[in-house]
Amino acid sequence: MITYSLNKMEEPMGIEISDEELLSMEPELLLRLQEYLKNFRENNKRRVIENLDKENEDKFHIENEIELNVIKSWHEPIGQATFEEVESNDGKFLGTRVTQNGRTYIARKWEITAEIKDILSKAAELGFSKYWRHGQPQNAYFLGGKNYYKGSPHISCSRKHSDYWVFALDEYCRKKESGKQILKEITFNKLYGIYWETALTGEPQNPTDGDLVKGSYKIQNFGGQCFRIHPDDFEKALVHFSENYQDDD
Repeated sequence: MITYSLNKMEEPMGIEISDEELLSMEPELLLRLQEYLKNFRENNKRRVIENLDKENEDKFHIENEIELNVIKSWHEPIGQATFEEVESNDGKFLGTRVTQNGRTYIARKWEITAEIKDILSKAAELGFSKYWRHGQPQNAYFLGGKNYYKGSPHISCSRKHSDYWVFALDEYCRKKESGKQILKEITFNKLYGIYWETALTGEPQNPTDGDLVKGSYKIQNFGGQCFRIHPDDFEKALVHFSENYQDDD
């Protein structure tokens, strides 16, 4: 939660930025915010780590207040992450519980199908095996937070927990066909736009105005205006990015 204090107010005013709002933020503003947070965390690593450890220690027991049933589970070995489809005791499907490096959140309504395992396994093999970042999902979605059982709308990946996300499986990426979850697109971060523009042909390519099909991409026509790429092009796009993007670190 980002809190601001106004001189004429006796109490500080709390403003919580949701994941949906972050994904929909204008690119320049989002970049400035992410740069600020990255620099702050780099300069205050000990304090950030101590706060996270204390938060996890104090709140870990809260999960037991509502016991969840595990439907099925999958372990991703490269990122040492556990994915568990979970439901409440009354049978309500919540999504997939993701646990990695001491942090846990639920990806709302997401099922761990063979298709999703394949996507995440390919990403991990290419070095994108971190399934949460500092500040994403928002702390409220992690175990102990007020939105933990509501669940985060996405699973997103990066090389490090301190990096920006590279691609995400968000609520717009899936659909249901005959009761089965189908991946219809994958969202790629607009901050790396030049890589997605050239990923499919090797040369800058304009987005399509028609249906999203293999070999084309679209730009979201709302909020964040991120890139939408067909699942069949996922590996090609991510390989292109991993081979061409130079990390400042």
